[in-house]
Amino acid sequence: MVQMVFVDEQRSPQQKDKIMQFGWKSGVLGPLACVWMASSAVAGTGLTWAKGSDLLAVGLPALAAGSAWGQGDTEGVKQLTLTLATAVGTAEVLKNTVHSTRPDGSDNKSFPSGHTAVAFAAVRFMDKRYGEQMTPYTPWLYAAAGMTGVARVQADKHRWRDVLAGGALGWGSAQLWAQPVQGGRLSVLPTDKGLAMAWYRAW
Repeated sequence: MVQMVFVDEQRSPQQKDKIMQFGWKSGVLGPLACVWMASSAVAGTGLTWAKGSDLLAVGLPALAAGSAWGQGDTEGVKQLTLTLATAVGTAEVLKNTVHSTRPDGSDNKSFPSGHTAVAFAAVRFMDKRYGEQMTPYTPWLYAAAGMTGVARVQADKHRWRDVLAGGALGWGSAQLWAQPVQGGRLSVLPTDKGLAMAWYRAW
């Protein structure tokens, strides 16, 4: 089990601390499980890759939302919402304009990859919003987003140009809306039940 613990020091006359804890399983373990599943599918079927990409496209935005919500970062929630809405909305407009047929022939909405767009949007949001605090985890998060694109290609749902365009679209959407939060630090601590990700920020 992985828990995320957020500690905010409220600099009021009373100097009270706020501690918010919440169990965090799907948002953290979901993307990691999907990376493992996709990576280990050496001769995996299209279904395996497709499921992995679906879970990553849900898990990474869920992780981003949990990171913002868990510390009471309402501005961050707003920015993430705008980021994802821009990425998804733009992807849908392009899909219905370009009419590129998928490699498996299922429809003509191959360009760009919406899965890859939301994955990179979520990761870039966390990277830009929480900055140095995310540095130890940033390579892994981008790897998970990249694996989303790989999985879409392996599942025969997209070509490489589709996932590259989707990744750029998601990254750009977060770059447009996300703003760095000031102060704070993130650390990983062992607990008797597993690990805890702790966030500390002074107000």
